[in-house]
Formats: sequence, C-alpha cells, structure tokens
Amino acid sequence: MQLWTGLYFTSFLNMARCLLESSYTVHLNKLSFENAQNYCKPGSFLTNIPNEKEMDKILKTIWDMNSKPTTLFWIGLKRDKGICVEQHLPLKGFFWTVDNSTHSDVKTWKTKPQDTCTNIRCGLLSVEYSDSGAKSNGFEDTTCKNDHPFICKRNVKLACPRPEILSTRDMTEPSNDPYTRQIVCLSGARFNLTCSKDLVWTLVGGKNVNISQLCQECQKGYRRDASGNCVDVNECEESKPCKQGCLNTEGSYKCLCSYNDDGICNGSSKPPTTNLKNNEYSKINRGKSVLTQPTSLPDDARMNETVVHTDKSDGDISNIVVPAIIALLIFIVLLVIVAAIVKGCLRRRSIKLAQRKAEAVALNGSSSMEKVNEKEET
Repeated sequence: MQLWTGLYFTSFLNMARCLLESSYTVHLNKLSFENAQNYCKPGSFLTNIPNEKEMDKILKTIWDMNSKPTTLFWIGLKRDKGICVEQHLPLKGFFWTVDNSTHSDVKTWKTKPQDTCTNIRCGLLSVEYSDSGAKSNGFEDTTCKNDHPFICKRNVKLACPRPEILSTRDMTEPSNDPYTRQIVCLSGARFNLTCSKDLVWTLVGGKNVNISQLCQECQKGYRRDASGNCVDVNECEESKPCKQGCLNTEGSYKCLCSYNDDGICNGSSKPPTTNLKNNEYSKINRGKSVLTQPTSLPDDARMNETVVHTDKSDGDISNIVVPAIIALLIFIVLLVIVAAIVKGCLRRRSIKLAQRKAEAVALNGSSSMEKVNEKEET
C-alpha cells in the first residue's frame, strides 16, 4: 500500500513540475528596457536567469528563433540610481526585477559593470552562435534607454482561465504544455488554442476570432475554415448539383441552362424533352432559343421544325394588342366628338333659317316668304 502511495505521490510531483515549468518567448523587435517590461506584462516578465538549467532553456529558445544576427537581449536585470557596484556579489549590485533577488548560479558577467552610482543601469544577455547552437557570453550593462530585443518568461503563478466555448465535444490539455488546448466541436471540427501573454485564449493561425463562437454552426451555404471564419461553400465543385453549367454564389449556387431566355434554370437543370432526334440546343442569342439542325434530319423532323422553333416576340403579343386597343378607343372617342360638333353646327343653322322665315313673314307678308323660299331653293 505504501509503495502505491509513493508512486502516486511521485507521479503527482512530476505532473506538477511539468505544469509549472517555465516557458520563454524571444522578441526581436527593439524596445527600451521599460517598454520591454511593459510588453511582457501581464502574463510574463523580463526573464531572470537564476541557474544553468534556465540558461540552457533560454539559449535553446534563442537558437530555435534562428536569430543569429542578434547578440544582445534585454533580461530583467537592473541596478537603481544610488546603488554602487559590489564586486563580491554574484550580480555585482544588480537585482532581478521579478523578485528583487540578487542571486544567480550562472557565469554572469562578460565585462565588469560600469563603476558608477549616479545612473540607473540595466542588464543584457550577450550571446554568440556556433554550428550546433547558441552560447552565453555572460551579462553586460548599459543605459536603460537603449533599444534592444528582449526575452520574456511566462509567469507560472498566473494561468489562463478555462476557455468557454459553446457546442464543444471535447477539450484536451496536453500534460507538458498548460498554455495550449485542442478543441473538438460537435460538428467534428478541430481547433488549437494558445494562451497569450495577456492570459487570453486565441486561435492558432487566426486573428480577431471570437473563440466562444468557434464551434457554432455557420449560416446555410457557409462553413468555418481553419482560421475559424465562416466562408462560402462552393457547391458547384463539391456536390456538382447541375446537369449543365453551374454558377457559385454567396451562400448558394445557380444552375445554368442554354434553353432558358436568361440562361438560369427555374428549378431543375434537366433540359425539356422533345420528339426530335439528334437535336441540340445552342446558347441564348438575344432572347431567342435557336435549334441547330444536324447535317441530316428525318422528314418528320423537318416538318415539325417550325413547331419547335420559338421566337420571343410570340410570347410578347400582348405588347402589341394592348396599344392597338388603346389607339382604337381613342379613334372612336374622336369620331364621337367630331359627330357631336357637326350635329351642333347643323342644328344652329336650322334654327337661324327658321328665325329668318319668321321675320320675313312678319315684315313683308307672303311675298317676302316666297322670296325667302326661292333663295333657299337656289
């Protein structure tokens, strides 16, 4: 029983050691000491190098970055104003900014620090390269305002919170890397996450992606790519839904048909059936569906050719009939108006003649009436 207890305890310690193992990031952009400190925060800090084991890890990280032209890196080593160089101390009066420690077991200084107590001085790691890897030359001191590349160390006391992602099937945490997760969605899609220096989970290879929606289904006709973005599905290439041509559109597709006026199928892309043999439809030409005739056609096919050939103008007969009817109505109305005008003129004339007769009778008697009648006859 004690043996098993001891084994479990040893396994637990090994797991804890893996989880608390430090990780480093090398940044080749050049910043001042203070700006480099702020850049590493809040999840990291300018690295300390307390022992040879930590130094070996840092040198391997530098070598993996393939940064051979860079030989000086800011580390979290500093001496405040008013503190003088103390040759008997390992760090010569400098301290690690992460915990104010003044201890280090590594071969520390490449050159003796500047012997002054009036200025703030900051520390650099000097590196040289060989064919097999990077090697430390020790520390150098310089003014903190200079710009140099820098090395950040993960703050093992801070950890990324568990990522909250909807519709996940599984979430795997590698035992040797507490800063990564593999997400498996209900749909089967897989994504890798990494914990940033700001203690925020981000998608590996994706920028500005809302990871909480990473496993959510996209709208119909779209799906998520490796970067977590909803992109259009090209149905024409994947499922080949059309008998003839196919046009991919955003979120959908259209089948192209040569026998429709607009070239787009209204439903099925299967051509209409006919009783003709060896006939094929040509492409749309200015709204007409033209039948191309082979070199030889049966007699019955030639007789029926006019039946198959259709012109767009036959379907647009209403465009001619309606204007004709309107024109006819206008013509009838004009005739009625003209007839009414003529009738009115004739009526006024007959009234004037009747008045003249009455006046003649009243003034001249019957003789005048006869003259009036003679004038009418002439």
